[in-house]
Amino acid sequence: MHLHTFKKLLITKVAFFAFLLVQSAAAQTPAKNDVIVKRDSSRIQALITQMSYEKINYRDLGTADSAKTYIYLDQVARVLLKNGKIINVKDSVLVGKVPPDSVGQYADMNNLPTNAFDKSVVMANSDQLRDKYEYYNNKAIDGRTGAIVFTSIAVATLVSGIIVSSTGDSPDNKTIGTSLAIAGPVFGGVLGLITFRNHKVNKKKAGKVKAELERRNQPLTSFRISPGFDPLNKSGYLTLRMSF
Repeated sequence: MHLHTFKKLLITKVAFFAFLLVQSAAAQTPAKNDVIVKRDSSRIQALITQMSYEKINYRDLGTADSAKTYIYLDQVARVLLKNGKIINVKDSVLVGKVPPDSVGQYADMNNLPTNAFDKSVVMANSDQLRDKYEYYNNKAIDGRTGAIVFTSIAVATLVSGIIVSSTGDSPDNKTIGTSLAIAGPVFGGVLGLITFRNHKVNKKKAGKVKAELERRNQPLTSFRISPGFDPLNKSGYLTLRMSF
């Protein structure tokens, strides 16, 4: 009886020890791919190329010929790397994809402007508006600069033409001078008017964008530094974004 009990206990211990060896070997054997476990418990068999505090860049191995894609960390519960490391994504992770306000948040959907540009302004979020303001304000500055340059050319060629035509008695001087006095102002005047018109149009658009930001009590400028960390390369980085 004691011998039977001893044999049974010995077999149990051997089986348990074998089970531990199998588990240990499985744990030490690297997986063939990374696994992204989403917050709804679904899993993505992936080849992760980069991770940051904002998102994970990866290639979906469960889809044939999958192109590179990404998933934001607010959708991820944890990441199982193929080297055996487990990364738990905390709920406190700051996700950079969410703007300070959403698209169309400040728009009156029942009374949207009929003008395409005005509609794009009220439907944009504030980050997009700051980008719009920077673009149209720079275009307005370029137009003003162009108007000044071409107007200066028109005046300079007019004066030069008058001087040349009045210098000496040579018919060539009068011909060249007259040509300069006519062609220069025409060329410079036309381009000056075009660039000045562009200045006014873009300045008006920048003004509308600025007025919309003021209506929302949103600043015209933004300055943000977003930290990031790439665990695959074990390197940190900072993303600087400044808008005027």
